[in-house]
Amino acid sequence: MNQDGAPTDLDIHAEVQNHADAIIQTCSYYPSDYHMVVHTRPDDMQQVQASLQSPFETSPTATLGMLDSLPVELVYMVLRRLDIRSFFHFRQVNRWARVLSAGIKDYRMVSRYGLEGLRGLLRAGIADYFDISDLYRPLVTDKCSTCGDFGTLLFLFTAERCCFPCLGYLDHYFVLSRHIFTGGTRTRISKRKLQRLAGPAVLKVVPGFYRYLNLYDRRSDSLRRPHAVRYLVHVESATQMLLAADVINQNVADKLTRSSNRSFDVDRALRSAAATAYPWYCLANAKLERGVSCYGCADAGEQVYRAARRDFYDATRHFSTEGFLSHFSTCLQAQRIWAETRSS
Repeated sequence: MNQDGAPTDLDIHAEVQNHADAIIQTCSYYPSDYHMVVHTRPDDMQQVQASLQSPFETSPTATLGMLDSLPVELVYMVLRRLDIRSFFHFRQVNRWARVLSAGIKDYRMVSRYGLEGLRGLLRAGIADYFDISDLYRPLVTDKCSTCGDFGTLLFLFTAERCCFPCLGYLDHYFVLSRHIFTGGTRTRISKRKLQRLAGPAVLKVVPGFYRYLNLYDRRSDSLRRPHAVRYLVHVESATQMLLAADVINQNVADKLTRSSNRSFDVDRALRSAAATAYPWYCLANAKLERGVSCYGCADAGEQVYRAARRDFYDATRHFSTEGFLSHFSTCLQAQRIWAETRSS
């Protein structure tokens, strides 16, 4: 303690060293905003996870024809290059195909720890443009691809890891309803042509609520609602592809890039519908982390939001276990919560 009775840096360091698990349990929480992006109920994932990770118990009897004449290593190289949808079609050929596919390390890791990303790409209709390695790389990478902070999301259009603050504000993650490209006077391009020229930049909206807005629910009349959106377009990728195909000029591309959604809430909802929660698998200690948020920053963020009606960065920030302990050393609000807990 210093003369004012406040803990010194050495005191805080000692607390972190001696009570790391207790500090994380007391001063952090698992954030609930993952439900604002594309998500799958845990019960639904558990039903298919076992079948994805292992072949059938019955030994295979059929062969794969000419593929069996190749060394297994070459077959693995071919399978790694297949797009995700074709990879699953191969798995359905016979039991020997399932045995071979289950032998690929990248697939075993993704099917066990990264199922949210796998289902997200399949449900969004863009799994044809990615292979298993595209999901494995962000699974074992903890940093947001744009800011370098801990990222807890997978941006479906590019299969890259990102964080909530970057997803919500950066132009790189800007998306628009497909109607802006096909129904306006700027591009005058048909839906079929847009899909053919910029297919990887167009995804189907998974039905659900995003930032509390029901974008599309096929079980109701939500297509008549003002926020109803069935397809999204990644503006950055789509404009580059359409420019390369000489369908639009630079002036139109600039106007599309500067376009805005109908409101702040709709913009955040559309961005959220293009991302899914994606855990990080740490290869160093074989540990899966989904990220935690700071109770102290959440309390401070709520006070700032009520006073100034604006977002508070640290209140929406997520941390790895190691990252949170480092953050705790500088967060006075979290230290106060820990001190009050210890004293009681």
